[in-house]
Amino acid sequence: MKSVITWFRNNRVLVSWLIPVIVLVVAIAFPYFIMKPKFWVPNIGIKTIWLGISAMSLTFLNRYLGLLSLAQVAVSAMSAYGIASAMVTFGLDWYIAIPIGLAVGTLLAAIIAIISIRTVAIYFLMITLAISQVIYSWVSQEVFVNGRRGLAPVRRPEFLLEMNNFYFFALAIAVFAYLACRYVASTPFGLSLEGIKDSPDRMRALGYSVSKYRFWAITFAGFIASLAGIIMVFDRAQADPDIVSLNSTLDVLIVAVLGGVTSIGGVFLGGLVFTLLDNFASDFTDRSMTLTGVIFVLILLFAPKGLTGVWEQLKGVFKKPSSSGAAKDLKTIAKEAVDTSSAKTKGKNQ
Repeated sequence: MKSVITWFRNNRVLVSWLIPVIVLVVAIAFPYFIMKPKFWVPNIGIKTIWLGISAMSLTFLNRYLGLLSLAQVAVSAMSAYGIASAMVTFGLDWYIAIPIGLAVGTLLAAIIAIISIRTVAIYFLMITLAISQVIYSWVSQEVFVNGRRGLAPVRRPEFLLEMNNFYFFALAIAVFAYLACRYVASTPFGLSLEGIKDSPDRMRALGYSVSKYRFWAITFAGFIASLAGIIMVFDRAQADPDIVSLNSTLDVLIVAVLGGVTSIGGVFLGGLVFTLLDNFASDFTDRSMTLTGVIFVLILLFAPKGLTGVWEQLKGVFKKPSSSGAAKDLKTIAKEAVDTSSAKTKGKNQ
């Protein structure tokens, strides 16, 4: 057992990629090893994926920039509205509508970045929430997008009509989003973001444009959120104000907290738990929302780093200090005491 633990510690880089690969293999096998795939694939699998991608954009900003944004759902929604408008209003094909949706969502993220770029902490969170609600109010009343009725139907391309094909299409987008976040985080740009998160004043003193880096980070996170909008609009077959409501914003926040607000891949675990609760909690209690809230509070209390941080917590609880380490500490203390005593004696003599 000790040799296994030692191997994992000595190969942390390999392990950091091994776990995502195992999760990917399980995700690929998912449609073939479940009962009632017509229920599980769309209601659990596909919904988990687009919730996870939307939450991933949130965790990317929080992990590498220290900013918690509540406008990511609005960005996903505007991407969905862009696709729906192109297909329903203008009758464009899906392969033209998808780039339009991505452009609309990313452009909104850039505008949000310009507005909120100089705010931090609670001020950034509140201004992004305010922008999200402004967009909700706009789409609820705007005639061009049919107000409360929304835009429908948004038909999936023919090759996505088969549910498994649509699931693997969504999974491919999720893999792309994850790899994009990991790649950006490993570049000098990503390392600079971590430096800005730790000490923006020091980075400014070193000549870095903090505002510029924040702008591009928020815009990139918006692009990731826009990817979720593609899956969401085809999954729901419409774009309506509900996808940008406060409830939808809180759903994605809950997914991020369940998985771990600093974990890029953990959001999919959070999304899975959330969709399972959303579909099955009512089978056990009439107060399904209360049950979800209780689980959310318990995770906040006992697993602040989310479900993906539980393993680290368990290692800390069960890790026993070695006797050699304790002996070494005692020797160090004794040596420091002797050195201090000799220094005092020497001072008195002088």
